[in-house]
Amino acid sequence: MIKIYSRMFVRSFFIQTVWNYERMQNMGFVFILKPFLDKVYLNENKKKEALLRHIGHFNTHPYMSGVVVAIVANLEKKIAEDNVTNAKLPDVNNIKDTMAGPLAALGDLFFFGTLRPTISFISIFMLIFFVKVLDDRFVGYGILIPFIFIVLYNVVHIAARYWIMFLGFKFGKESIFVLSSFKFLLTLTRYSGLIIAIAALVLYFSTFGFGLNGMFPDFNAQDAIVYGIVLVCSVLVASRFGGIFLFYTIILTCILMSYLGI
Repeated sequence: MIKIYSRMFVRSFFIQTVWNYERMQNMGFVFILKPFLDKVYLNENKKKEALLRHIGHFNTHPYMSGVVVAIVANLEKKIAEDNVTNAKLPDVNNIKDTMAGPLAALGDLFFFGTLRPTISFISIFMLIFFVKVLDDRFVGYGILIPFIFIVLYNVVHIAARYWIMFLGFKFGKESIFVLSSFKFLLTLTRYSGLIIAIAALVLYFSTFGFGLNGMFPDFNAQDAIVYGIVLVCSVLVASRFGGIFLFYTIILTCILMSYLGI
């Protein structure tokens, strides 16, 4: 079965290949699940019935889809082994729909809302460090920063996708509770990103100064630390009023900073 699991994991990267407005990720879901159904259903009619069960609407965060596929695969294996009749079939699609929404929210919050910004701050920090802090012979290596961002992000997200699918196969529906117990990873990543953001701001203002056409020539590292903390705290406070408010606050702040020459 390891070979089947590996094929399913590779196929999970194509879940949105034939995304459609009517049923969204349904065809991608069936594409991932098919190798497993080929293995557990020896009767072609039973396999056809299993495939038809999963052509309905399905949509979740693509990185979190593996756990849903794994849980459904476990259910389909049980159905095949126990030779369950249609009258006693578990409501597999209801289970899928129940899990899809919370997993989509969790995936957006962790991968797009926390992990990607954190690695972006790391990349910005490294770019300033390579270009302005290290010796001139290291300046050319700044071009590697975008590739470092891609590598860091994909190493983490691919490993997470593999672990999430493995979790679904091992624990079945209980894997949802296992995932919820790892909230500390989300908190840890979020605060790590905040620390890195402050460090990047401190490095930036220590290197380039405060701007304002030289109005603050004595601006030093301590001032940069204070200014960086104030700026990050301001963003955190603005975020309490919602994403749209934060979005326009950042735009107006950037316009003001550009006008002042910061």
